[in-house]
Amino acid sequence: MAHKKKQQPNRALLFVNISHFLNHVIMLIYPTVALTLVDVWGVSYGELFKLFFMASLLYGLAALPAGWLGDCWSSRGMLAVYLFGTGTATFLTGFADNPMQISVGLAFTGIFAAIYHPVGTTFVVQHAVDRAKDLGFNGAFGTIGLAAAAFIAASLTHMFGWRFAFFIPGLACFLLGVFFVLQTHEPVREIVNEVTGGSEKIIKKSTIFFALGLMAITALSVGLITQAYTSGLPKIFNDTMKEVVAIFTLDSKGGLTLSSALVTLVILFGALGQILGGSLASKYSPKAVYIGMFILMVPLATVASQLDGLGLVIVAAVMMIVITGCLPAENCIIVRFCPENFRARVFSAKFVMALGGGSFAVLAVGEIFERATGFLFFYGFLIALAFIVIIFAFFLPSMANSQENSSIISQNSKQPS
Repeated sequence: MAHKKKQQPNRALLFVNISHFLNHVIMLIYPTVALTLVDVWGVSYGELFKLFFMASLLYGLAALPAGWLGDCWSSRGMLAVYLFGTGTATFLTGFADNPMQISVGLAFTGIFAAIYHPVGTTFVVQHAVDRAKDLGFNGAFGTIGLAAAAFIAASLTHMFGWRFAFFIPGLACFLLGVFFVLQTHEPVREIVNEVTGGSEKIIKKSTIFFALGLMAITALSVGLITQAYTSGLPKIFNDTMKEVVAIFTLDSKGGLTLSSALVTLVILFGALGQILGGSLASKYSPKAVYIGMFILMVPLATVASQLDGLGLVIVAAVMMIVITGCLPAENCIIVRFCPENFRARVFSAKFVMALGGGSFAVLAVGEIFERATGFLFFYGFLIALAFIVIIFAFFLPSMANSQENSSIISQNSKQPS
């Protein structure tokens, strides 16, 4: 049993990281493909985009039963269902001949894709050699998928036609599932418990509920910050890059392309933030890293509100690093205070809160842009949310033993069986 545990971590984590990348790519294929379908089907982009609503809704809601099944049955088994189900649904969506068919295909894709986040995060924790670092790298793969999705979808559509934008990612996801089943095995929970049990103090139920209650508030606030920031950047860059556009003598379309490319670049810095945040949470208290990231965010947002042009791009990239850098620490805190057999359910609840919070963030940002002439209120909104995270995270119980957990697991995984 110990031999199996030692043999698999890197391979298992590679599979789950690629799965995270594909998850975000697949869920964001359609918004780009819909631009082509406007001409193919003669339907407005607005009407086509509405077809994505059910898939987006199910992508959030289906995470709850997926997390429950991951806890009660098997995280590895649910990841296999995710890979085969998402791959098949995505591939079949490519055969759609009308809006109704593509809506159904997208909905089934959303259901299966919803499995990943609650179950995948739990799987990473079960196989982690260094918990915080491995969570950071896993998050980085997702961020890269998020940033690359539009480019991949547009490239496949341009080279082979819009149907292949579904065929190729769907086939890749299905084949990854085949290799995943053949090359991985069920995690050995008994060994993880034996390893971590010696260093982690037994936590009272009251402490667990208190800590997870605080994390519910902070995770919702982080979800609001992330969605508000990423959804607001295109508008901010489009309005504040006029001097840069003038330097390159670009027309309005060229200016929009440039600002969109800069937004993609800033989002890619989020991958660096995940890796950096994971490394910091591995060396220091995850609680301190979590709070520290949002303390840094306050002056960064204040400075950003006064900038434009390339200076804003630099500060925006650092802000993205800070925002995503908190996520590995956040997950480490949840793992520390959540019993192992409830983790997937807790992560699914966190995912639903972040997604649901995101929808309110989009509404809030839209209202701010509608009523305010500048972006001061937008950055003020982010700063207010950052203070909420700082205040509530400050009252989290001590995490003094978290560093020992990581090092003991690492040492155990290197011991010969």
